[in-house]
Amino acid sequence: MNSKLRILLLAISVLFLMNCAVKQVKQSPNYEKSLSNFKRLTISISPDSKINPTEATLAKSIAEQELAHHKEFIVYPDPLNKNVNCGVQIGKSQGVLKLKLEESLNGSTPGFLVWLLPAVLGPSSNGMRLTISASMQKCDTKEILWEGKAASSYPLGGDEEATLRTSYENKLGKSIGPKVLPYYDLLKSLLDQIESPVLNEAEQDEKIEVEAGG
Repeated sequence: MNSKLRILLLAISVLFLMNCAVKQVKQSPNYEKSLSNFKRLTISISPDSKINPTEATLAKSIAEQELAHHKEFIVYPDPLNKNVNCGVQIGKSQGVLKLKLEESLNGSTPGFLVWLLPAVLGPSSNGMRLTISASMQKCDTKEILWEGKAASSYPLGGDEEATLRTSYENKLGKSIGPKVLPYYDLLKSLLDQIESPVLNEAEQDEKIEVEAGG
């Protein structure tokens, strides 16, 4: 392989890595071992987040759905956000996944550059950029078991995932509609990196009861 081709391939590889929405994932050496009994969580939004209350509700709801339905965690609802930094035990929760979010709207980056490098550049004049930092803390030991960070830019006003968008518009109002897909896409990309516990039969019953509001 000649040197010019090697340099070109290296540049493409670096650009590809830069353009990944998930920027960082770090897992404690104890994480996998902890999953044998660490299965109950709440979701909290960091007070340091730079988003509005409606967007915070959207992010919390999406994260709860992802960890409860696409992973096997038992997610106890914490609508008042009491369990930030393991401040209050909610139900039988053993830990908390804390999300710190920041969004910026209507930037000056040309749209075609954002389209090429959404995880690096943006937002465009009709788009938004979203950054999410997440940490999972085990409350009895205060140990941080997992951390991750993701960022990307998105256009606003698309019709993708119309059913999901309509569902959240019905819950939170029409104004949230354009932001549903960006929040869903970036949260899913980040939370997909979390390894799931395995529930036994009694824990599966507990999960059903919690999700039914029991």
